[in-house]
Amino acid sequence: MSTESHLQATIEQLAGRVAALESERAAAGLMHRYAAQLDAPAPEKLALLFADDGALVTRLGTFRGHDEIGGFFRTAGGTDPSEKRHFVCQPEVRSISTGLVQLDCYFGYTARAAHGSGLGWGTYSAVIRTEVGDARFESLAIDVHVGTDLARGWPREH
Repeated sequence: MSTESHLQATIEQLAGRVAALESERAAAGLMHRYAAQLDAPAPEKLALLFADDGALVTRLGTFRGHDEIGGFFRTAGGTDPSEKRHFVCQPEVRSISTGLVQLDCYFGYTARAAHGSGLGWGTYSAVIRTEVGDARFESLAIDVHVGTDLARGWPREH
């Protein structure tokens, strides 16, 4: 292999690595925007964080597309109107292919309502499609491990 062809191969390899890192960074940014949007909920804005045919997977079912996903968030907000703050732990992010990223992380939240406070945690598992300057969920699975109020807490079972 000539020096010139070796240099060209190295540049192409580096360009691929930089593109993957940019996609991973955009995916992590999307997860943080999602958590921030949950704290000031607007169902339509949350739905727009998903691809047109994106899927939200929860214990209540799978919701596809902006209308169903927005409907899920409208219902969830009506069922639990507490004020929340969501915290995303350092995500594990890895490129699956060009412009497609897998992101897994833990999350926690605190909540306050008129008659008490709460906390909870769980995991997010997302596949995120990235393009220059844009990232959207292809799928987001939410697994809430614990959701409780401070009076009940998280006691050990005997």
